[in-house]
Amino acid sequence: MWSAIAGVASGDGVAAMKSMGQIIRSGERVALSHYHLDPAQWSDMLCAPGATLPLISCWANDSRAYVLLLEGDCPLLASTIVEERRYLAPSSRFAGAEWGERVSYDLYGVEAMDACGNGTPALDEGGWTSTWPLSSRPGPASGGLRPLAGSHFLRPEQTGLSGPLDLSFEVLKGKVRTVDVCAGGAHRGVVSRLLGKTPEEAMFLVARMTAGAFVAHPLAFARAVAQARGQVPRPGIRDVWMILLEIERMSLHLFDMARTARGVDAELLATHCDHAREAIAQACSEQGVSRRLMDTVSCGGFREGLEIVSLAQAVHAAMQPRLAALEELHRVFASRLNGFAVLDVRLAERFAVGGVTGRASGRSMDMRRRESGMRLEALRATGSSRGDARARDGLRLAEIRDSLKLMERILGSIGLEDDEPAPDRTDEGIGVAEGARGDVWYWVRLKNGRIENLHVRDPGVSVLPVLGAMLRGCPIERVPAALGSIGLSPAGIAL
Repeated sequence: MWSAIAGVASGDGVAAMKSMGQIIRSGERVALSHYHLDPAQWSDMLCAPGATLPLISCWANDSRAYVLLLEGDCPLLASTIVEERRYLAPSSRFAGAEWGERVSYDLYGVEAMDACGNGTPALDEGGWTSTWPLSSRPGPASGGLRPLAGSHFLRPEQTGLSGPLDLSFEVLKGKVRTVDVCAGGAHRGVVSRLLGKTPEEAMFLVARMTAGAFVAHPLAFARAVAQARGQVPRPGIRDVWMILLEIERMSLHLFDMARTARGVDAELLATHCDHAREAIAQACSEQGVSRRLMDTVSCGGFREGLEIVSLAQAVHAAMQPRLAALEELHRVFASRLNGFAVLDVRLAERFAVGGVTGRASGRSMDMRRRESGMRLEALRATGSSRGDARARDGLRLAEIRDSLKLMERILGSIGLEDDEPAPDRTDEGIGVAEGARGDVWYWVRLKNGRIENLHVRDPGVSVLPVLGAMLRGCPIERVPAALGSIGLSPAGIAL
């Protein structure tokens, strides 16, 4: 393997002339967008000349290592065999792969060779009953909880996060210097509990993966399952899914704006955001669905009895009159968010940070634009690309306005036919949904109608590598406001 790397690095051989995408597609195609690579092809990919494709996710188990990349706006999945618990580290090329490598080592004991980073555990805090618990050969427990890094530790109730994500900081003169993240307390083993279930059985847990995506997670999962089964959802189902996703987007944007506003003593704005979100929730409840739209998406469509037209009209009527006041209050308090928790566009691109956090920094990626039937003329949200909290909240308001317009367009042509062909059935599929906080991805492999393998990538994972840069120099008392502005949710990070 190492000789192959040296040959490619020196420009020797045909592989040196191929792009990363071409090298991946030279492997064995096993599904619509999935290619098996032998170890030499895997190392060729990691040393390919030219542009590096954006990394969506990286993971590994006992048998194979995977990288899910984005080529244009299409997913491209490459995998290679894990030999003697080892594989060549994707982080040698993709900086954002480090988290996935650490998680895979904690769960399976597979080692990423030549990995970047310090290799500290991501999940295993030393309190598990066995080491590498999902491995076919688990080891004895390490014994004793490892100490938290940093000189300042903030508990979840201090950070404002709605889940047990351990954040510890190096602090100098009251300001953050570095951030260390450990998600062991947030790890629930949800993904391992889904294995062996039918997709329909699994949907109950998927729908509860995180309160920040009661629609986005099930929708991405349903799309992955449909592709695995060689199916394309009917236009009427597709449009219902789109409307539900936009309702959730507005609700979550209001929630994140309220958290941010309270962190900078803008209580009036926070209260208006709370009232607007409650109005959306009340409209949903009056239409006979969950206040936060839980259990509205199913593998084959949507909840029985859901009247999407009346639901969309009720939510639109509740939200539209409140938007002008929210925009005016944002202008009043926006100066308090100037230069706060800034994400540089180069970091956003390098680590494929999506959602509002990425777009407010200048990374113009919105996976809704690739969806069949999308009324693209309604997606006009633009704003400052300065990457600070002010830019993020401004973009959230612009996206709420776009969501209302998009719902109007869909209601005007609901069920509009398109000519999207059904994929071949391969029992493997990739699904994505552009949630309020970014792109949610699912990879599913079925066997005899049940889930044989599964991977979930929540948008919060892409934020972890840039969190230190965004919080550097932030006064420790303003960390909760910064995390609220970023929209970080622990529940989706350690599944």
